[in-house]
Amino acid sequence: MLNRRTALKTLGAISASSAIPSLALAQKKEAPLAAPLRFGLIADLHGGLAQDAESRLDSFLSVMSEEPCDGLIQLGDFAFPNDKHQVYADKFNAAHDQTIHVIGNHEFDYGLTRDDCYRAWGIDTSYYRRDVGGLRILVLDGNDQGSPTHGGGYPSYIGPKQQAWLAEELEKTDRPTLILSHQPLAGKSRINNAEDIQSLLAKHASKIVACLNGHSHVDSLVQIAGIPYLHINSASYYWVGGKERMAYYADPLFTTLTINPETATLELSDKSSRWKEKSPKQIGYFERENPPPESIVTPRIRPQHVSPTELNVMTWNIWGRLNEDPRYTVDEKTARERTIEIIRNSNADVVAMIEAYGSAADIAASLGFHYHTAAADANLCIFSRYPLSDVELLEGLNPFSFIAATVTLPKGQKVRVYDIWLTSGGRHIVAIKDKSVSDEAFAVGDDNRHDHLKQLLEHPIFKKDIAASDSIPLIVAGDFNCVTHLDHTAATSKLGLNQSRQLAIKVSQAMQQAGFEDTYRAAHPNMTAESLGHTWTTVGTDYVYESDKGFVKTDAHPRPQYQNPYARIDYVYALGENLETVDAEVITRHHDYPTRGFPEFPSDHAAVITQFRVSNEL
Repeated sequence: MLNRRTALKTLGAISASSAIPSLALAQKKEAPLAAPLRFGLIADLHGGLAQDAESRLDSFLSVMSEEPCDGLIQLGDFAFPNDKHQVYADKFNAAHDQTIHVIGNHEFDYGLTRDDCYRAWGIDTSYYRRDVGGLRILVLDGNDQGSPTHGGGYPSYIGPKQQAWLAEELEKTDRPTLILSHQPLAGKSRINNAEDIQSLLAKHASKIVACLNGHSHVDSLVQIAGIPYLHINSASYYWVGGKERMAYYADPLFTTLTINPETATLELSDKSSRWKEKSPKQIGYFERENPPPESIVTPRIRPQHVSPTELNVMTWNIWGRLNEDPRYTVDEKTARERTIEIIRNSNADVVAMIEAYGSAADIAASLGFHYHTAAADANLCIFSRYPLSDVELLEGLNPFSFIAATVTLPKGQKVRVYDIWLTSGGRHIVAIKDKSVSDEAFAVGDDNRHDHLKQLLEHPIFKKDIAASDSIPLIVAGDFNCVTHLDHTAATSKLGLNQSRQLAIKVSQAMQQAGFEDTYRAAHPNMTAESLGHTWTTVGTDYVYESDKGFVKTDAHPRPQYQNPYARIDYVYALGENLETVDAEVITRHHDYPTRGFPEFPSDHAAVITQFRVSNEL
């Protein structure tokens, strides 16, 4: 059976023997080439309707001419297919020898027809097959008449004849397949018979790389039955109706899609703009608070990273109560904005966040992620690139300290995630540097955290999740407020690492006895000064902590500032035979400030991110 990773590997093998010059030149005799394919994408340009549409097209083509692509794709509502607007198609077709056209609903304005599209664009049919470098592309036409649920307006339907063609193509294809349509097949503004088409595609999910659409003028990723459905934002505007009609983007939006068979990933590049004048919110069109990711209105195409077998899980205490405090704004960016940038740059798929404190909705909207939290101002929040389920509160457990959700990955595999915070009460972690406190006394100081953890370990739902972990892998991540016995051993003491303490910490021992793997230490088993992985604190001697004030700047120190991290207290634990730790790292810097810790890095805790490989077995 051709699963999606196998399909993308097959793409590499087929590409190696294809006639595309860039691939053929790089081919090596000793192994088939797994060369990425890259396409320029533009949607909903609206030539003849939108302001400056031709200059927006020119910008797209100019950028694509400087970034070699294997083809150019327009996802419909491109330009009126008549003589007056023929220049759009002429420019597009002249820019590359592999151009792919999708018919949108506005191509039928002013009495125009499919025949006009055929003539203007140089295509023969409205739905068709195209092979590019070992990738099969199936172009659909969502403008069929005859929908039994049509409620007026433009048709939005894939009729029986086209469905039969699609079923036959999917049945016989021997290579990975990309599905293109103008109207969405899932999510916002989906076609009338979307469920029928989704069911058909689900039967062949292992062959389908992704489904791409325009039409909705939103930027989102929807996952159904292991298939990514990507909505590509308009190049020009968001429709608001009324006298304003359109809320224009100041700069054109477009993107590139890269399909990498070697890593089995799909990536959309980032393209940002701003509202040219009033935003939809300012106009009063878009009034809902905290909209779901599939209906976010933004002048942007955000980067997307879709990996069918890899999962990046982050845990981070973001110090959220003060992340919009103007004292911690740097270069006109709030601490919250820098937090979002760090998460986005990390390629995290799931984030177990601590100290969210009112940040959750804003962070989720900015990332385009699903999220689960107990309340708008709650401590804990789980964010996910992929859909979340089983998010009910855990009876008997305080949601300030324990929440859980199930993540469904693109191929249908499920991963159970717990986000936890253990009490910081009692003996504080700073005592680890106090030589007057013995190792035994220090370890006993974490007994209250062990008691706190036992509430989770002994909970019936958690026990059930442990029992099922070989089929549904289990991740427990968060701020444990204590070190681990794995970092404080006779060996580390001999090396003079971690205060030379030897500590029997009951919390980490209990996690180990329950079968969990400390993923950072599993990825870095050899303890050295470089692999300590300290997560607290990122704040150097430039700042001192004062209760109710946060970190207050002390006398200036030379740059770069002195750092004083001394404990690893944030963890990503994993359990389950279908979950393999590939790598893990601690993030202590914002990528734009590589030599600076706090406050450029917006929290006193480092982030921990683990890369997992998830088995395809369901």
